Amino acid sequence: MLKAGFLYNFARFSQWHSLPQKDNFFTLCSPDKHFIELADIVLKERIVKGLPLKNKHIALNDISNVSCDMLFITVNTVANWENLKVFPYDNIMVIGETEGFIKNGGHIRFFLSSGKIRFEIAPKKLKEVGITMSSKVLRLARVVDR
Repeated sequence: MLKAGFLYNFARFSQWHSLPQKDNFFTLCSPDKHFIELADIVLKERIVKGLPLKNKHIALNDISNVSCDMLFITVNTVANWENLKVFPYDNIMVIGETEGFIKNGGHIRFFLSSGKIRFEIAPKKLKEVGITMSSKVLRLARVVDR
């Protein structure tokens, strides 16, 4: 539930250079059905960039056919994501929670430190896909790959 809240704030404090206009939603996708079910509860009726937030369960092999603004890869789905080898995704912020996630193509990674959820961000990788993270968020993160 905390991670869903973090994702919402990442969306609020980031700038997509061009948001896809395929539908009238800001879409958070994940191949982890359990995470999407929790996100539906935690993020109900939220607005991002003037658009209603929609959480969508997706199949990773279908990512190029689905309109996603953010993609959350959980520990349960990371092996399938790493096998795809189709990054970077233009205009999609990719967040994960496993060791080496950023090195393997992700943009943001959650980790535990002193029993608290923290995150690291690779701003250069975000910029490569057309997304800029607010300096307010970067100050709270461990910045990698400056």
